Amino acid sequence: MKSFTAPLDIRYDAQASKILGADHWRVVTPFRYYLGNKYSEQWVTVPAGYLTDGASVPQLVWNLIPPWGSYGQAAVVHDLLCEYLAIVVAGELVSITRERCDEIFCESMGVLGVPEWKRWAIYQGVSLYRKLARVEKPSTIPLKRELEAAWLPI
Repeated sequence: MKSFTAPLDIRYDAQASKILGADHWRVVTPFRYYLGNKYSEQWVTVPAGYLTDGASVPQLVWNLIPPWGSYGQAAVVHDLLCEYLAIVVAGELVSITRERCDEIFCESMGVLGVPEWKRWAIYQGVSLYRKLARVEKPSTIPLKRELEAAWLPI
């Protein structure tokens, strides 16, 4: 059974939001998402200090699918995967495709109990974006990395 090791614990970061020009939340408590069975050999670790903007949803559909919802923790995992395009397999960092990132997003929404229609809609949205934008490389933003690295919990 796929699983998260801790609930999502984030805080709005006004300073990072101002610097990056968009709303960002900071992960306060690190967590791991296991693919496959709980404590399997495949996982994604989201560290404390990681900055996320939640689900990137067009404002036109916010009434149905807002940036934050029951899928929030899955959106954080997806953000991290899109930025690094890698998961851990048997203790080694392994590259994955953007398509696999989207599949893991859909799987993790299922673990969180997101209704099937909503998982399908969100998955179709990220898949369409990936295909139209031809996203194949990690979406790393150096300034965001600097803000994450400089973060010290209170």
